[in-house]
Amino acid sequence: MAPQLIFGTATFGMDMTEFQDSSTVRPLLGSLNDIGVHRLDSGARYPPMKPGKAEELIGEARELSKDLTIDTKVYTDTKTDGSGDLTVEAIEKSLLASLQRLKISDGMVNVLHAHRADPSTPLEEQIKGFNQQIEKGRCHADQGLLNMVRPLAVGFLTGKLVNNEHAGTRADDNNPLGKVLQKLFSAEDLHDAMKKFNAEAKSHNLTSIEIAVRWIAHHSALRDEDGIILGASKSEQIKETVAMIKKGPLDEKALKAADDLWTALEGSRGGII
Repeated sequence: MAPQLIFGTATFGMDMTEFQDSSTVRPLLGSLNDIGVHRLDSGARYPPMKPGKAEELIGEARELSKDLTIDTKVYTDTKTDGSGDLTVEAIEKSLLASLQRLKISDGMVNVLHAHRADPSTPLEEQIKGFNQQIEKGRCHADQGLLNMVRPLAVGFLTGKLVNNEHAGTRADDNNPLGKVLQKLFSAEDLHDAMKKFNAEAKSHNLTSIEIAVRWIAHHSALRDEDGIILGASKSEQIKETVAMIKKGPLDEKALKAADDLWTALEGSRGGII
């Protein structure tokens, strides 16, 4: 049994994605249950250039989202170092605003995450702030910092960037994150290893994407109670990804290709992939 699958909504309302309004979000939310995805990951900061829009779109489709488990994150101002994000007042203000956008008037979110560390607020106050929201019935639990699993390394493992096929993806020059991602994955050894990985995957009639997501789901240290956050800019992408995972574990040759990529980048991968 694989870890539970969670749909990441950071692309809701983001430029150059399919999900621009409730008319495009509703069909996706309606299809998630059919493919075995029953949980959403959101955040007050999403999407990065239009904070709060993702939660608004989920709320506008409340007739569908009410049947899904929803996690969210405390708002963070990326222009700062996070100081003050997790005071008692900031946590409450953020969660109340999230509940309003999500149109949850008589319920709660599932897990309330801290989006990132707050270096100035005492840990005791941070804990108090989260506990108060649990006691007030606004969330089931808090999970501290979210260590998000990125099965495709923010899209790098699709191979589109190294093959100069990234137009229309998150690495596109016109995408709000495009230049950042291009710089993040600019190292020559990353590109060389990725090209080799792509070729090896094709030799086994697989894609680099499929090897990556099936490895995370069936061969990583994740347990049944853990979760994998899957993102998408188009509805078909999440359906295709889930279908790949349902194929089950990889064979030994495909596993070796993944291990070889990991080993080849030992000196430079850091926290990128």
